[in-house]
Amino acid sequence: MNWFRTAWLGRLPLWLTYWVLGVGGNMSFVALLLATYAVAGAGAQPLLWGLYLASLIWFVFIFGAIWRAAGVYPGRRIWPLLARLGVLIGIARMSAEALLIVNLPGITQHLAARWV
Repeated sequence: MNWFRTAWLGRLPLWLTYWVLGVGGNMSFVALLLATYAVAGAGAQPLLWGLYLASLIWFVFIFGAIWRAAGVYPGRRIWPLLARLGVLIGIARMSAEALLIVNLPGITQHLAARWV
């Protein structure tokens, strides 16, 4: 069984799933998005959307894995509750990132010109 399947089924330790794969993976995508925007600005919007979509795929995978790992966590009940709260906060963060990308300067005109 590969580690993707093991993680998805919630069979990796909660600390590893949450902190290393979840926080580490998601912050890596945030860093890539910020670095891309810092270097290329709003002109890199197609690349930003590509990175965002890749992070969304990771988000769905890892947050499903975290949710499942929290469901089988054998320790104190506070840790799985906090992990699941982190998943919900992550949903809000991903939504905010999408809004930021949509509202980049010039994107409205670009989309309007493309679809009209």
